[in-house]
Amino acid sequence: MREMLEQLCGAAGAGGLTAAAERAAEFLRQYTDDVSLDAMGNVVGIRRCGAAGAPLLLLEAHQDEIGFLVTQVDDGGFVHVGACGGVDARALAAAEVVIWAEKPILGVFCSTPPHLSGGQEDKLPEIPDMGIDTGLDAKKAKKRIRPGMRVTFRPNFRVLEGGRVTSKALDDRAGVAAVLHCLELLKEDKLQWDIAAVFAVQEELGCRGSAVAAFNAEPDRAIAVDVSFARTPDANPAKCGILGKGPMIGYAPGLDIVMTQVLAETAAEEKIPFQREVMGGDTGTDADSIAGAGAGVPTALLSIPLRYMHTPAEMVDLADVEAVGRLMAAYIRKEGAAQ
Repeated sequence: MREMLEQLCGAAGAGGLTAAAERAAEFLRQYTDDVSLDAMGNVVGIRRCGAAGAPLLLLEAHQDEIGFLVTQVDDGGFVHVGACGGVDARALAAAEVVIWAEKPILGVFCSTPPHLSGGQEDKLPEIPDMGIDTGLDAKKAKKRIRPGMRVTFRPNFRVLEGGRVTSKALDDRAGVAAVLHCLELLKEDKLQWDIAAVFAVQEELGCRGSAVAAFNAEPDRAIAVDVSFARTPDANPAKCGILGKGPMIGYAPGLDIVMTQVLAETAAEEKIPFQREVMGGDTGTDADSIAGAGAGVPTALLSIPLRYMHTPAEMVDLADVEAVGRLMAAYIRKEGAAQ
């Protein structure tokens, strides 16, 4: 699990970059009959059970990540960018990035020392007003770096104590890893369902890829896997799960109540620890777009607790990632095992 997740997180997948999709597809080929990329760039793999007219279960996690697009190189050689997704600007000072030019260029977001801040160190600049320092002078920077080029955080996967890891892009490569773990567990099982595994693009831009994938697949049911907020000292406990305490099963008006209840029952039967995440409206995940695709899809949501969302130092517990995969596999065996 750790090695797979490190490889997934290390690939770039913001704003149309394809390395993350290619890496996810490589892993998916081990478990499905065919793998393809659709017109949006979603990775789609199908595992067929062999029965004519078998129902289709969609397992989905998004493989894109937050990032940036270059807007200009100023006369000092500093690179300015716009956000691609909901980047947490508070975490950008001195953050290391990669500019995806013809040859990748390393850079670091500028950070004003407190000695020079004039008492304004608590004032956060807007992202377009920040600069990225590549070490290049203006002439060389303008020659090599053009507006529209993509920028991502530099790969920075680290193993921490207690089975936890930190990295960029754990939102939602952790979900991708959980789906792959589920398929690994089911590798030898005979099922009466076909399974479509989708690693969607553009979730960070408004859940666009999953809507297209679900429309094309026309599944009978779907489980979306994403991350959600894990408790930190400064966060509201009522709105957060707990790292290491298992999957967060989503409860929301747009989620299928029967699937949700069966997932909770299955977790209890399999002695998989789980948490309940209650949302009064939309979930803010691909589950919303999948549920509303085509004529409608009964959809459930499983989330992996994650700290420091939309920063270059997101954190998950590997046990939670594995538990989400185990819960999906147990649900599929319970609902879709061949008779």
